[in-house]
Amino acid sequence: MSGADLTVLIAFFTTMIAVGFAYSRQMKSLDLYFAGGKQLSWWLGGISFMMAYVSALSIVVYAGLGYQFGLVALSIYWTTVPATLLTTWVLARRWRRTGVLTPMEFLEKRFSPFLRQLFLWSGIPLRLIDEGLKIVAIGIFVSAGMRISPVLAMTAVGLITLLYTVAGGLWAVVITVLVQFVLVSAAIILMLPLAWRFMGSWQHFLSAVPQDFLKPAHPPYTWSYVGAFIVLSTLSLAGNWSLIQRFYSARTDQEARGVGWFASLLFLVLPPVWILTGMFARAFIAPRGFDPQTIYARLSVELLPPGMLGLLIAALFSATMSVISSGYNVIAAVLTVDVHQRLIHPGATQRELVIVGRVLTAIVALFPLAIALSVTYFHWTIFDTMVAAFGFFLPPTVLPVLAGLVSRRLSAGGALAGFIAGIGAGLAFLAYKVAAKPASLSEFQAASIVIPTAITLLALVISAWAFPVRGEAAKRASDFFNLLASPSASAHQTGINPAPVAGVVVGLMGLVLLAVGSGAFTHHLYALTLETGAVFVAIGVLMAGPRYLLRRT
Repeated sequence: MSGADLTVLIAFFTTMIAVGFAYSRQMKSLDLYFAGGKQLSWWLGGISFMMAYVSALSIVVYAGLGYQFGLVALSIYWTTVPATLLTTWVLARRWRRTGVLTPMEFLEKRFSPFLRQLFLWSGIPLRLIDEGLKIVAIGIFVSAGMRISPVLAMTAVGLITLLYTVAGGLWAVVITVLVQFVLVSAAIILMLPLAWRFMGSWQHFLSAVPQDFLKPAHPPYTWSYVGAFIVLSTLSLAGNWSLIQRFYSARTDQEARGVGWFASLLFLVLPPVWILTGMFARAFIAPRGFDPQTIYARLSVELLPPGMLGLLIAALFSATMSVISSGYNVIAAVLTVDVHQRLIHPGATQRELVIVGRVLTAIVALFPLAIALSVTYFHWTIFDTMVAAFGFFLPPTVLPVLAGLVSRRLSAGGALAGFIAGIGAGLAFLAYKVAAKPASLSEFQAASIVIPTAITLLALVISAWAFPVRGEAAKRASDFFNLLASPSASAHQTGINPAPVAGVVVGLMGLVLLAVGSGAFTHHLYALTLETGAVFVAIGVLMAGPRYLLRRT
């Protein structure tokens, strides 16, 4: 890696850590630390929602799938669009009206203290595995791009994310998300025309790719697999604690829905950029002798001038940091509110709870790093590991919780029955996979998603209609749904506006790119780096300038 690229990386990480510590002193209550004071606007929440889902895992893995299998990679990823639309329509306002600080908090009011703790602890393993796989993805990219050890890359991103998330809470996460959105969008958009240019003519591309490459579905990923993945994406989005956090942290009920609508648009527009980049690479990089998951890193090294490779690495680092920092924040929120405040010290002060939240954030951050190192050591495939973990954990841990938000009749026993049925089905599929080693992995994966989901749903429906909630529990359920039926009040304005701070960071990154592009490190002029730096400076001025002008006025 060149000195120019290293300079860009150092500048980025320094500013990210500085942002976290800049907001450290303002985090004086749990509401600010874990819910941002419920101040997220629809556009900022939508960007944060999308960036809490998109990481190096999405870019590295799906660009690799596009390189291997073609357009079907986009069909699989685009399942996030209907999944987000459905989740937003059904759940966004409900989550905002619960008035919670954690996704598990309402379960005690709706069902019982036991179910609150059951779904809390059963939901944590999947979140930790998910964050660990994202660290693996960034390790693969950085080790290929910078020619360093994957272990070193994973350790660096884990510890840096830990630092600024512990310090600044959700506002540090949201501000860095805004910076990361600009960096990631610019970097991946730049890669697409560069790949197109190296691809040559469209006729050359068609002659170089397999026959089914441009079909939206083909073996091993058929339409039945895509249909099963819609189920997986819906459960993943609807049950993702980090994404739920964006709904209940919105300023109003209307803006909670706006968060989801805007995120759906972003899911539609941005993924084709990096997936098509991977597809175009098939025309000039032969698929032999390397891991397809490294294709985006190989393209970056071959196509980008000095400074721009550092920018792309920073962008993917930042996208991953955005996602896992959101995960750290919300898991720590659950442990602080649902365990420490509820069970250990109910009379804890806000200052004590913020301190406990920071300590738990640091502890939580170490587990995904350990999982990432294990996945790397055992050479597990990221995509297959993700599908297996999600298929086992999602139906039993997500569906009963969501049913508690939409069904008045469901009792605590019915939710428990759904959980047991889903876990049983997941264990059966896991045992079959180990014992029988199915020949068609994609068909087995599709069945392992759909069947446990159907069994869990069936158990919930039967329980709700045959054994509905009664007595005192029925009154609690009625009170809870009356709360969900009433519009919630708008949050009190705290005055925290992330755009100016994010603008300063983007502007500083632009100045660094201008210095690199002008030859300060290589004594050569790089037009693409210069132009990108100028764009970033302009964006930074537009984001930060109005506030400072108003302050002077």
